[in-house]
Amino acid sequence: MKLNEYVKLGLNHHLLFYDVIQEDSRAHFETLEIVAKDPRLEILDMWVPEDEPFRSKTIDLMKSCGKELFYNCGNRAGKPSLAPGSFDDEKWNYTRDVYRDELERAKAISATKIITNSGPNNLEQREAAFERLVDFYVELCRQVPDVLVLIEPTDWDVSKKKLIGSSKEAVDICRRVHDRGFPNMASMVDMCHVPLMHETLAQALSDTGEYLGHIHLGNCILKDRTHPLFGDKHVPLAIEEGEYGVDDLAELFRLGIKSGYFSKGQRGSASIEMRVMGGEDPLDALDRYYSMTEEAWAKVVGSA
Repeated sequence: MKLNEYVKLGLNHHLLFYDVIQEDSRAHFETLEIVAKDPRLEILDMWVPEDEPFRSKTIDLMKSCGKELFYNCGNRAGKPSLAPGSFDDEKWNYTRDVYRDELERAKAISATKIITNSGPNNLEQREAAFERLVDFYVELCRQVPDVLVLIEPTDWDVSKKKLIGSSKEAVDICRRVHDRGFPNMASMVDMCHVPLMHETLAQALSDTGEYLGHIHLGNCILKDRTHPLFGDKHVPLAIEEGEYGVDDLAELFRLGIKSGYFSKGQRGSASIEMRVMGGEDPLDALDRYYSMTEEAWAKVVGSA
């Protein structure tokens, strides 16, 4: 019962190298070159820089790297924030146009999944904002009919304060998009977000159910609001201030096996999504995160 028989393991590249690649397309490309050679990883969660020559260089690298690619859309450093549920037509159209360009990059590297988020919350008009968001996702799914578009639920009241702040709400958006004739949409479970959404891992997986399209493995700091990495910062697993340790990751694996998401037939996808703390070298951190993933899996096998 080996890990890679049940789990298609990946890495979120831009969070592991978060402190290195901010507004540095060369570093973005060069660090992608490194992890693209890592045989432990089948998937890369990544994105393509906008500026040349690194846009073209990254596309060429990803097309030949042999990994399955999940394209991450979202706010970029130095750019206006995206708002897919906005009632402001200028903001909504800007967000749509940014996503259209990002999706063309995703298509250029033959990404199989696209990861998105719902944008800022709207406490006064949430249901109407949901409808606006559904219209947005219909546009995305129409542009990439052969790619699975994922919505990543995030907290609505603690840290990032996004529009979709629970696993059930994310599934509701998926259902509405499906009802509009676009079945290429699913949801996610992100270990960093789950405690911030006031959910347990069991609840998040249960509420997401058959709409689960990907998992992010990680951690967050919730109890200490004064901590500089409080909230949705994707801190390493098993730190003293964090919510999750190796036992919790093992529980996630058990729940995924029970639901059938992790199985020899399906091999559900899960990506390590953790930043580096304390000046640790990112590649040393990746080795440690991978070892913890293996340790968690060993606990599952040992209790089977």
